[in-house]
Amino acid sequence: MDNFSIDGDENVVGFHQNGIAKTVLCAKFNFATRLWVLTAMKPSRTMTVDLALNSEKEYLMKYLVRSLCVLTLFNFIVLAQEPNWNQFRGPNSVNHSFSTGISKSWSAGGPKELWRVETLGGGFSHLCFYGDKMYTLGDHGDQCYLIAMNRADGKELWKTPFAKSGYSGGNQGVGPFGTPACDGETVYVLGQHGDFAAFDAKDGKILWNKNIIEAYGAQGFGRGGGRAWGYSMSPILDGDKVLLAVGGDDGTLAAFDKTGKILWRSAQIKDPAAYTSVVPTTIEGVKQYMLLTGTTLAGISPTDGKVLWEAPFPGRTAVCSDPVLCGNVIMASCSYNVGAYFYRLTKEGNNIKATEFKGGIQNLISHHGGIVAVGDHFYLLTNSEMVCVDAKTGEIVWNNRSVGKGSILYVDGVLIVRSERGDGTIAMVEATPTGYKELGKFDQPNRSDKSSWTYPMVVDKKMYIRDQGLLLCYDLN
Repeated sequence: MDNFSIDGDENVVGFHQNGIAKTVLCAKFNFATRLWVLTAMKPSRTMTVDLALNSEKEYLMKYLVRSLCVLTLFNFIVLAQEPNWNQFRGPNSVNHSFSTGISKSWSAGGPKELWRVETLGGGFSHLCFYGDKMYTLGDHGDQCYLIAMNRADGKELWKTPFAKSGYSGGNQGVGPFGTPACDGETVYVLGQHGDFAAFDAKDGKILWNKNIIEAYGAQGFGRGGGRAWGYSMSPILDGDKVLLAVGGDDGTLAAFDKTGKILWRSAQIKDPAAYTSVVPTTIEGVKQYMLLTGTTLAGISPTDGKVLWEAPFPGRTAVCSDPVLCGNVIMASCSYNVGAYFYRLTKEGNNIKATEFKGGIQNLISHHGGIVAVGDHFYLLTNSEMVCVDAKTGEIVWNNRSVGKGSILYVDGVLIVRSERGDGTIAMVEATPTGYKELGKFDQPNRSDKSSWTYPMVVDKKMYIRDQGLLLCYDLN
């Protein structure tokens, strides 16, 4: 049990948690407000409140103590919701769900299905969550739409067309690949033909819309001029910036303000854009944007787009999985006989140096299902199996057939993996380097005839599985 106390003469709220004394400054707040802060700090079903009262505050305190249960319940409800999963691979771009306390076993049929909708349209776009809404992209007829839904039941709130549908190649039918990003007021999207747009998050009104090919000379890397699978990267938010790898002679990475005005481009790197999204991160204490193209892995300065460090990367055809940092090691991977490459980053004076220490590892290919780092290890699904890799050495620790080729997500000590083929099998596997430990598995119902390239997502203990127009929501509580 936690012990709490309020000092009516000081601008602090003090409490003891697990025997450790802690305080929160509450300057410029009145006594009643400081009590509210106290209840919000640690919602609990049982509290012992030691109130240091003087006579002039006694009446107020008696009234507020009677309200403590109501305040506690209110704050529990408000604080229970996780940080907004507001862009591709989450707000930290590491694909670690914030959910905790999920069930660690599934029955043969999988977790309980809460609801489903079948109206998203064609596409592979992931979900973006903000507040009580979630957003995704989908093709309907000859138009690509941004779709807003109610998080509670998946019901459509509105949808707004902003680009033409379809894409220019591949064998997986039509539909967008990029994921919306939302800051609470505005939703930013990139359609499969390069249409970069912003919408009012409340009602879907288009605020601005520009085609990055026409406006910025965007260039893609790989087969078909880099557009065999359309524009698949996602806009990424970092503070007041919207980041997008556009490619081209003026610089691969572009930073926009939220009105759509360009702040800078990475003029030192002019590579065509791959299918990857930029990854904001901190390396050796230095904030930067990690960028992977078909020829280069680099760290870009958030201030002016200058290159902080770079290393060669021999991509081919389609570079899809984002690079992932684990400690001071980056793993980058590509299919098409390229394999995985490992780079160790060190600080030399004021500079950062990236040194490749292992490369071309064919049994560590990540095509487009992503990589996650947990502890000192990387986890991924290759073209045939699930693997755990020691980040310090690049060596395989264990491998297992699992669900085969597919995508991966980390949540609450486990990994949720999804097969891109056949029945779209979904499994829960313990995130441990000691060996493959499967905790549950089930086949996705109502599979489409397309590859299930959309990653599994877990937000507020609910798992979301998209398969083209179908969205399934499962209870992991």
